[in-house]
Amino acid sequence: MDLKNFKALWDKEGKTPEGAVKCLLIAVLETIKEKNPEGKKMWGMVLPKDDLDANGEVGTAQKSAMQNFGRIVKGTDFPGAIAASYLGGSPDNNYKYSYDNKIVVDTKQTKRAEKECKLFIKSGGKDMSSPVQVKKNAEGYWKIFEYSSLYTGVKPIKGDF
Repeated sequence: MDLKNFKALWDKEGKTPEGAVKCLLIAVLETIKEKNPEGKKMWGMVLPKDDLDANGEVGTAQKSAMQNFGRIVKGTDFPGAIAASYLGGSPDNNYKYSYDNKIVVDTKQTKRAEKECKLFIKSGGKDMSSPVQVKKNAEGYWKIFEYSSLYTGVKPIKGDF
């Protein structure tokens, strides 16, 4: 996905908390799996300005997130399976994902307010939902403030290795 198409997606999806999380996951996959040179700018769109470098890209403060999202899950042959697990990927389908998939929110745990939300996102590779904190900015976009639980490990693909 190029930056222009991602920006169009962000303009549409970034107006909801769920859409902002979906855009983060797509940006992660573009950066980590696809090695897209524009991926860090995509990632930068979904984060608060304080988390970005001078070029508007995800900064060195997010290096740990990049490394953790980039871990290869046992049985896969690509980095990014952790992010893929929120977009339809699971151990049963070799973490196959689609940008067209919607993220699934655990509505029982999620806490919503007008300008701040704590979403619990379901993963095809985890037993428990992962919390993500988002805040709405003055332009009406939801920015991701805390997402470290998203990049915790997922189940390996079943099989002989």
